[in-house]
Amino acid sequence: MSEDPRSRPGFRLRLALARVVVAVERIWPAIWPAVAVLGLFLALSLLGLWQRLPSLLHALGLVGFACLLLLALWYARRELRWPGREEALARLEADSRIPHCALRGLEDRLPDEIADPQTRILWEAHRARLARLIGRLELHPPRSALPARDPWALRAALLLLLVVALVDARGEYGARLRAAFAFAGPERAPASEVSAGLWVTPPAYTRKPPLGAEQTAREERLLLPMGSALLAQLHHLPPGAEASRAKLLLPSGEEKSFADLGAGSAEARATLEASGRLAIVAPDGRAIASWIIEAIPDLAPKVAFVDEPAVTHRGVLRIGYEAEDDYGVSEIALELATTTLLEERERLPLAKLQPRPGKHASHVYSDLLAHPFAGLEVEMRLLATDSIGQEGASGPLRLLLPERRFRNPLARAVIEQRKALVARPEQREQVAGRLAALAESEAALAHGAAVPLSLRVAALRTRDAETRERRRAAIDLLWEIALYIEDGALSQAERELRALQERLERALMEQANDAELERLLAELQDALDRFLEELARQALAEMQDPAAQREPMPPVDPSRFVDRQDLQRMLDRARELMRTGQREAARQMLQQLRDILENLQVARGQQRPTAEQKMLSDLQKMIELQRDLLDRSHRMQQGMSSEGAQRPRDAQGRQGHQGREGQRAQRQPGQRGPMGQRGPMGQGEPMQGGEAENALPDSPGRAASEQEGLRRALGELMRRMGERGMPIPRELGQAELEMRAARDALSEGDPGRAVPNQAQALDLLQQGGQAMLEQMQQQLGQDQGPGPGREPLAQGRRSRDPLGRSQFNDGGWDTRGELVPEEADLGRAREVLEELYRRSGERHRPPLELDYYKRLLDRF
Repeated sequence: MSEDPRSRPGFRLRLALARVVVAVERIWPAIWPAVAVLGLFLALSLLGLWQRLPSLLHALGLVGFACLLLLALWYARRELRWPGREEALARLEADSRIPHCALRGLEDRLPDEIADPQTRILWEAHRARLARLIGRLELHPPRSALPARDPWALRAALLLLLVVALVDARGEYGARLRAAFAFAGPERAPASEVSAGLWVTPPAYTRKPPLGAEQTAREERLLLPMGSALLAQLHHLPPGAEASRAKLLLPSGEEKSFADLGAGSAEARATLEASGRLAIVAPDGRAIASWIIEAIPDLAPKVAFVDEPAVTHRGVLRIGYEAEDDYGVSEIALELATTTLLEERERLPLAKLQPRPGKHASHVYSDLLAHPFAGLEVEMRLLATDSIGQEGASGPLRLLLPERRFRNPLARAVIEQRKALVARPEQREQVAGRLAALAESEAALAHGAAVPLSLRVAALRTRDAETRERRRAAIDLLWEIALYIEDGALSQAERELRALQERLERALMEQANDAELERLLAELQDALDRFLEELARQALAEMQDPAAQREPMPPVDPSRFVDRQDLQRMLDRARELMRTGQREAARQMLQQLRDILENLQVARGQQRPTAEQKMLSDLQKMIELQRDLLDRSHRMQQGMSSEGAQRPRDAQGRQGHQGREGQRAQRQPGQRGPMGQRGPMGQGEPMQGGEAENALPDSPGRAASEQEGLRRALGELMRRMGERGMPIPRELGQAELEMRAARDALSEGDPGRAVPNQAQALDLLQQGGQAMLEQMQQQLGQDQGPGPGREPLAQGRRSRDPLGRSQFNDGGWDTRGELVPEEADLGRAREVLEELYRRSGERHRPPLELDYYKRLLDRF
């Protein structure tokens, strides 16, 4: 007898699953009304409806929901039963599309009374066919009958209402569910249902993020900037409760009453002014939230001079400063007062800054040549102002303000009257008379009608200058007249250039748009061209003046020379940096350009070299000759190693040439450096006759003679340095010893042993030349540096060859030390900017990401 197919594990599992599917399809539609009643009750409870109803309506509502629930369960009781085996087999037959109740035929039995073999065989064949059907049984998921019972899809509305209730009651689920069964009535709503929140907005200038209610709720102690805006809110107040009875207790001891914000809500606003305890008190008098507040005060800024102000070649004051503030300095100003009248102080703005926390060190230029205090000893202080107007001052510094020296006699006379008006305002009548006399002079008439007319106007304004403001206007007018007489259009071009530089730096600080920056940069380009043209015109006029030509030009470090192309390259680089969004690097480049322009002088012809420069040039020639000797020693060493077998033949040939070489040495003394009657600089000793006879081209004897002459020339150079009081670099003395050792090796006919000494001598000569150059630069720094009317030489330029030429750039400025990006950095920055523009245009990105890209593009 074959195996019963009903005993197979696969069939049993499918049969059990079929029962579950049938049960779900039967029970879920039956209990749906009860689930809907419970869901509606849960939603109303989480929304807090029961707390707003009187006790009677509350009780009736609960009774009504209970009756609905019981009624729904009563109707569902007939369907709340587990499906039988027949129902499970019928579901399997329906899903597997098996006709004629074939699976249920497995339950049939053949009576024992039937013993016919043919009948038994036929019965077993029938059961085998049914058993094969079990292998292809299928079971589909449950199918809900709710769409037919709920054609309006009210179940979706119930689900949405439940989600809204869950969101509204976040954090208060248990309290609201318990309140659904508490018959307290609206007039006795529990105080625990009232919720409080605190929002903090720091002042904008602190650049600190605001704090929301979720953040403050997790903290017991808050560290907040002084002046922060506080917003406290109360929610779920009982109906009828007076919002004004709720209080916000501030750390300063002040109380703020809450204002009605709507049904069940109230708010109070205040400003943080002190440290202490902050509490929110409910209308019933209980404190429902409190924090310990530590208010961070905004300290006054600090500022100090970095060093004593220096005066540029154009008479402009270069002021280095270092300012510090906890939230950033917004303005730097200069306060001036004469030492005779300290109570009369004048404030001059120097720089507007983008406030940034921490220290800020920089320098500014202030043209005080036109100031009435020019040429007087003043007491100056730096003033730093932060974003809320707090001011910090540096220590006083006494300084003699620079004044311009006028060459034109008429301009000097005008300036003298200007000084008299500044020093003795009560004598304005006499000053006005002298100005009127100058207007009638031949010197004034020689400048055309503009100068006499301007002097007459200045005389009238001086006579009427009874107030301080009118007197200052007359003083400024006299300065303009003197500048016009002295420089013509150059002073106007210089002022326009300086004004545009300040406007462009201020626009960069204030994050102006690209169009405004391009316009200012174009105006700066035009102003720079006009200034350079006027400067060249004035230099040409000075060169044609015999008195000006007799004035010697002081020695200048070669690295300080720039031409017009250098300045144009710097301006083009600044424009490229601004276009790629690197505004800080552009500001640094423009600052370098301004440093150069403020110290710009026009080179007037060729200057006569000084004794120090002559000695440096002689040392450079020694270096070249020593290098030539080293190369020849290498060649001799290689030739001797490859032609050692031919030395007897070379000796015979040498005798035939001795006379001619000796005659050549006598006819051309000093032609090859230390050979002959003169050394490389005309300081060598004459050669001996035996040496001249034994010396051949590229022979050890000839090289030894030249090495000895070069050593003696070096000794003569050190002697000259000692006579002039110049420090002799130690490397030069060591080089002399190495030359002596090389000479001895060459005299013994061993150029291979001389090569290391010659290489060491060459290196020491180069080091000695570098040391001499640094000494000259220090001397130039003393002559041109921190003295009256000079600014120190640029520091950090030591990597130069012995002639003073920079090994790092081909222009007249050195950008090392400044964070100015190179071309590769500019290309990378441009790629990043283009990628930001591309991503910001993809509107499918999340709003938070698009807002981030927008803030980046607004900044850069």
